Amino acid sequence: MDKDINEDIKISKPESAKPKKKRNINKWGIYISICFILIGLVWYGVNLGVIPLTFLQEQAGPIVLVLIGILILVKSF
Repeated sequence: MDKDINEDIKISKPESAKPKKKRNINKWGIYISICFILIGLVWYGVNLGVIPLTFLQEQAGPIVLVLIGILILVKSF
C-alpha cells in the first residue's frame, strides 16, 4: 500500500492546450485611415498652393484610379 502512495504521478499536458493569441487588427480601419491621410495631404497641398486646384479638377480621374490602385495593393498583402 505504501508503494501506491509514493509513486510519482506525472500529468502530461499537451503544449498546444492554450491557443496562441493572434493580434486582432482591424484592416478596414487601416484602409480608411490611409484614405483620410491621403485626402488630407492633397487638401493641405491645395491650401498651401503647392498643388493647383485646376490640376486636381483636370486630373481627378487618374488620381482616383491611383488611389484605388494603392488601396488594392495594400489590401493584397
